[in-house]
Amino acid sequence: MTETKRKDAIQGEIVHEYDGIEEADNALPNWWLGIFFATCLFAIGYWFYYHEFEVAPTPRKQLEVDLAKIQATESAAPAITDDRLVAMSEDPAVVEAGKTAYATFCLACHDAQGQGKIGPNLTDKYWIHGGAPTNLLDTVTKGVLTAGMPSWEGPLGKQGVQKVVAYVLTLRNTNVPGKAPQGDPWPP
Repeated sequence: MTETKRKDAIQGEIVHEYDGIEEADNALPNWWLGIFFATCLFAIGYWFYYHEFEVAPTPRKQLEVDLAKIQATESAAPAITDDRLVAMSEDPAVVEAGKTAYATFCLACHDAQGQGKIGPNLTDKYWIHGGAPTNLLDTVTKGVLTAGMPSWEGPLGKQGVQKVVAYVLTLRNTNVPGKAPQGDPWPP
């Protein structure tokens, strides 16, 4: 039995009807076909550009190259020592950058002048995890999760952490009244 084909004013020629659902055989819109064919051409071009002719590195290879450059730069950087951190604390530009980062990330726990709120007082001579500049760097870099201090290396980066430590070194022994001393005394 053949179906009788009829035409609808809006849908065009009705090819099939089942359970009251009418199926028309209409052409796809030209804008849709244009986007489809442009996408296919782009994919073919992309494949040849990156994979067949290797004109440029793939994004994954480029990422590996960039990470290798970063690692080479970091390994070529001078070692961080107590003397280097103290020298950084004497550079006004570094201290100002550290102060800005401190105001953004550290203020909530250590208060504006470092006198301590939730976190310990940074202006006295008492230090919980050691008062040497490299101890401070280690504490800020790794954090103290048992005390609620997160690792700041991710948000700040290595150089950002060093700048914050340089700023904190300028706060040391200013003895701003605040939270009671915690830890062991560290000689200046």
